Amino acid sequence: MILTAHRTVLLDAIATAASGVLMLAARNILYPFFGLTSPRLLDIVAVTFIGYAAAIAIVAARPAISRAALMAIVGVNVASAVAGVAILIAFWAELDPIGRGLIILVALIVEAFATLQFAAARRTPARAQLA
Repeated sequence: MILTAHRTVLLDAIATAASGVLMLAARNILYPFFGLTSPRLLDIVAVTFIGYAAAIAIVAARPAISRAALMAIVGVNVASAVAGVAILIAFWAELDPIGRGLIILVALIVEAFATLQFAAARRTPARAQLA
């Protein structure tokens, strides 16, 4: 099965929404692993994940996804993975090993989506790709 632009964006939306919902559901358990004193920052990140998931789900629902839209999604995903690495570097000592592992896992998954979406964008004609 070839992962088309639509499939990669839709899978990204599902995974991102699930991450946000799970983060909200486990907010009172997770925040100490990230060296936080309250779950407020995790709540903001979770809501951001859910909003981003909704935005890219709208893109995935279109009959055609332009190369520009794919590249914008790739850019956001790469920026997210880089931000994860920056957080690890800046706050390594404050993070619990579980928190470090979760950040690394999310960054790897996000980068995998970015790679798949970039490959789909390369296969996409300059105008758009039909499902």
